Amino acid sequence: MDLYYHPLSRQSQKVLIALYEKQAHFYPHIINLADPYARRELQRIDASGHLPLLRIASGEIIPDASIIVEYLDTNIEQGTQLIPALTKDALQVRLYDRLSDTRLDTVIDHWLAAKHQKLSNQIKVKQLENELLTTLDSLDRRLATYHWLCGDSFSLADCATIPCLLTLETDFKLLDYEHLGRYWIQATLRGAVNQVQEEVALTLARTS
Repeated sequence: MDLYYHPLSRQSQKVLIALYEKQAHFYPHIINLADPYARRELQRIDASGHLPLLRIASGEIIPDASIIVEYLDTNIEQGTQLIPALTKDALQVRLYDRLSDTRLDTVIDHWLAAKHQKLSNQIKVKQLENELLTTLDSLDRRLATYHWLCGDSFSLADCATIPCLLTLETDFKLLDYEHLGRYWIQATLRGAVNQVQEEVALTLARTS
C-alpha cells in the first residue's frame, strides 16, 4: 500500500494512527500541497488533489480518511479493531467520527484561518473559540462515562478526534479538563499516537 499524505494534515494523522494501530505495512509519500509540482503530481494520481489517498495493491485509489480507515479495518485482521462488529456499536463509532470531522476538524480550519488573517476579525475568532469550547465540554462530559470515546476500546472515533486535540492542546489547555485531560494523557501514551506526534514534531522542526 502507498499512502499519500502530509504529517501536518489532521485527516492524514487520522489515517496514520489507524495504520499504526493495524500494524500495517505501507510506503509513505509526503506531499506538500503548497508546491505546485507536488500538487500536479498528486492530481495525476487522483484528480481531486486532496489528501490523504491510499493506493492498494490492485492500483485502486481510496480517498477520504474515514473510508481509508474502513478499508483498513475490513481488510487487515491484525492489530486493533477500529470499527466494532455489532451494528449498534459501529453506528456510534461512525457517528462520533462524523461529529469529529464536522464539529472539530472543520471548525478548527476556520478558527486557524481567522487567526492568521492579516486583519483578523477578533469577534469571529472568539465565536469559533466558543464553538470549540462547547464541543470540548461535551467531550469532557461524555468521557466521564467512557474510557475511550465510544467505550472501552480504541476506535475510528478516537483516530478522528485525537489529531484535532493535538492541534488544540496548548491553546485550549486540555489538561485542565478532568475527563478530557485524562483521555488526552492516555491517548498520548498510546504507541500509534506517539508515532504521529513524533512525525509532526519532526516536520515542524524541519520547517521552522
